[in-house]
Amino acid sequence: MVGMDPEGGRFFFNAVREGESILYATEDENESHQWVTALYRATGQAHKPTPPVMPQGKNSTLSKIQGDADKAKKHGMDKYIGADPVRFDHHNLFRILQGQTLEYRLVDPYCSLGWFSPGQIFVLDEYQARYGVRGCYRHLCYLEDLLDRAEKGQMIDPTLIHYSFAFCASYVHGNRPDGVGTVLAEEKECFQHIKERLRVLLEHQITNFMYCFPFGRPEGALKATLSLLERVLMKDIVTPVPPGEVRGMIKKCLENAALLNYTRLSAETRIEEDLSGENAVSATRKLDDLIHLAELCVDLLQQNEEHHAEATLGNPSDPPGGKHSPGGKHHDKCEETS
Repeated sequence: MVGMDPEGGRFFFNAVREGESILYATEDENESHQWVTALYRATGQAHKPTPPVMPQGKNSTLSKIQGDADKAKKHGMDKYIGADPVRFDHHNLFRILQGQTLEYRLVDPYCSLGWFSPGQIFVLDEYQARYGVRGCYRHLCYLEDLLDRAEKGQMIDPTLIHYSFAFCASYVHGNRPDGVGTVLAEEKECFQHIKERLRVLLEHQITNFMYCFPFGRPEGALKATLSLLERVLMKDIVTPVPPGEVRGMIKKCLENAALLNYTRLSAETRIEEDLSGENAVSATRKLDDLIHLAELCVDLLQQNEEHHAEATLGNPSDPPGGKHSPGGKHHDKCEETS
């Protein structure tokens, strides 16, 4: 290192070859050390150059602070670090941060199913606590992001949606466990919109349970979906929905599922074309197609019995895994058949 301060650099080192000296400059001290080490390895010198020893104490602390500031300036972050946090819309920034984090997390959808990693949760919790982001707003944005992906066919854990939905419902209906909670008019409107979207999505998933939850996978997802449906149908957080209303909706979905499954099987065997009379089909061909259709129906019923036979509706006041978890006394059994 030399004590000069030419324009264009803060840290310098010399390279000497056959009496010719070349002065190099860098903006970062560590970068200069790395260059010296790289030149040493490339040239195979017998003597390893060492950086000058800096005095410890106040000067080293100031040097470290200055080095951090230089790094921030180098990467264009200094204006953000020095900005006044009060001037930013942190709710909007948090929504962007959470959305981008979820996008990154869902690169491996079968691993996460929408759940954040512990490290990601720590960062989001820290941002929320430091800049006063409302908890209800956070989960409403989370629900919207999850529904956007679930409506496109991406698998999202219904238990995760249940937790966030129950959290928002406790704010909207004013039944927080700690007795303290406020909700904005915009948040209430957003919650009602999400509730309707969620109801439509759940009806679609139950109607298409054979394809949304193939072979009962993810495990327990159909059971959690039925529990979430009961929660969504509740008028508020404490009044249970009449059992007849839930069973009526599930019955309607299963009737549509039976029609959907039969339509797909009949299209596969082309039985409707055989029986329409438009094409000349022999009686033997019709009989073979009917037998094939019957075999497919039997296989479908066996799959239902094996993978979708029982789905438990837990207590609507608790998400799956709560104090009234599936398997307790607060449940009804729903056998799904087509």
